[in-house]
Amino acid sequence: MQLVLEVFDSAGAESVPTVCKTFEGAGGVIGRGAGCDWVIPDPSRLLSSHHGLVSFREGRYFLTDISSNGICVIGSQERLRKGQARLISEGDVFQLGELIIRARLIGTLVQHNPHRVAAAEPIPDDAFLALDPVHALDEEHLAQSSSDELEALKAITDELGQWMDHRAAEREFLPVPRCVEPVREVPEPQPVTTALAVNEAFWAQFAAALGIPVDGLDTPSREALAIKVASLLRHGIAGLQQCLRTCDELKTESSLGSAESPFNSPNPLRNCVDAQAALTALLGTNELGQLPAELAITQVHRDLQTHQVALLTACRSALRSVRAAFAPGHLQLCFELQDKPPRFNTDGANWRAYQRHYQYLIADEQLNERLLGNDFVKAYEEQVRLISTLHAVYTG
Repeated sequence: MQLVLEVFDSAGAESVPTVCKTFEGAGGVIGRGAGCDWVIPDPSRLLSSHHGLVSFREGRYFLTDISSNGICVIGSQERLRKGQARLISEGDVFQLGELIIRARLIGTLVQHNPHRVAAAEPIPDDAFLALDPVHALDEEHLAQSSSDELEALKAITDELGQWMDHRAAEREFLPVPRCVEPVREVPEPQPVTTALAVNEAFWAQFAAALGIPVDGLDTPSREALAIKVASLLRHGIAGLQQCLRTCDELKTESSLGSAESPFNSPNPLRNCVDAQAALTALLGTNELGQLPAELAITQVHRDLQTHQVALLTACRSALRSVRAAFAPGHLQLCFELQDKPPRFNTDGANWRAYQRHYQYLIADEQLNERLLGNDFVKAYEEQVRLISTLHAVYTG
């Protein structure tokens, strides 16, 4: 008996088959995979690589579902159970994915009767050996213990063993020996916790040096704070240098001496031309004989403080000198030295004498600078010397 499976575009009776496959006393696998006995192209890919299994036993054909999408019987609600064989009858229509497959059986099934013996045929010598009662009981026990489900599974195993490609199995499960490069030892990466611990240690030192806690800030906020600190440092260094220049100009204008520093080393804040050069010198490697950054900044602040205190002391000394110069007793003595004493000691005579004394002071500016300037400079330098002595004692 032959089994002809035909693929139709639709399930109608007048449909014309497009592809067909004939099975002659043997089964096979249906699917779109290259290893199938009947390869059916399916652009929609709804047909599995191994969709159905056709098996032949005892003169009949069976169809077993081995797919993932299933097999339906057109014209009924029946759906093949996966792994269970179903008898194929004449005219059965199955749906595999989007494909419609109709089954036709060609030829007559010859029924063999084991108890029927032709009269013309001679009886073999060993014909009566089959009448062994023990052998008959064994055959009957095997027949009773078998079932359709077990036969279907046995058929699936047998058919799969027939169509499986041994070469493919060898390629899949028996790898070809190849040259393998020696395994190189890759150094283990350092744990992330170490990097985190180093970062936390840095931020702890940064917060201690700055005097501001940063525990409540995340990493971007901490980085923004560090950038702001660097900007403020540059701004502060530039301001210090400008204050030093202004102080030096005032000292030159007033003929004042500079403060005597207890350090004989050069100061980058005084010697550098701008803030960038000063920062490079302060934060870089100290040159031979150069002050450390902390001492350089401390010296500049002390010089500015000394200048302010000494300037205040000199102004007070100059004010006392002015008040003494315009005291009545001092003016009366000056009037007597400049001119003859008035005949009549009246207010008008004193006023005229004061006017003459004032004109004399205005005319002689060098005398005024010598009288007032000396007191101012002496008071300033004396105060600077005292403060410098205190700083020298504190530093030592």
